[in-house]
Amino acid sequence: MSASPDPLDDLQADPWALWLGERRRAPLDLPHYRRAAVLVALTREASPRVVLTLRSSELPTHRGQIAFPGGSLEAGETPTQAALREAWEEVGLPPGAARVLGELDDVFTPVGFHVTPVLARIPAGLALTRSPEVAEIICPPLAELRALPVLRETRHLPGGTPVPLYRYPWQGHDIWGMTARVLHDLLTQGPA
Repeated sequence: MSASPDPLDDLQADPWALWLGERRRAPLDLPHYRRAAVLVALTREASPRVVLTLRSSELPTHRGQIAFPGGSLEAGETPTQAALREAWEEVGLPPGAARVLGELDDVFTPVGFHVTPVLARIPAGLALTRSPEVAEIICPPLAELRALPVLRETRHLPGGTPVPLYRYPWQGHDIWGMTARVLHDLLTQGPA
């Protein structure tokens, strides 16, 4: 007797692929910002988890922060290639294990990065291995993050443009900054 096919194997049935296909992506044009990409990896299960890292306290920047696996684009790399390479380097996610759905809205950081989040689905229960730059791999369920009281504040850019900032306090971790901004879009606009 053969196992039933997993409906998430069919991209046309995956609610995240459908959601991504129905929305218009908002790219940024920031020529003086350094290009980077992150992998927003959701487990392929009815109640998906998202792969996040706690960055090592030994790193020169962003130490101790919660982040998606990711980093700067190398010469000639696309955001998808960079996100998959960085996820392999940081959490041992084999590039072939990620089913890339597409790119989310670009975001920027105050320290000069123009980041493209790449949305992908990965098998549930996949064994991940952290690199020395990662203190811990955490995989909160999206349903738990949605249920949290989101903390919101507004900051202003030098020209006066207001920018919303979000914080998600999850099991002793403070998820904030660019990571929380991308999560906020997923949690408030993505499929339930």
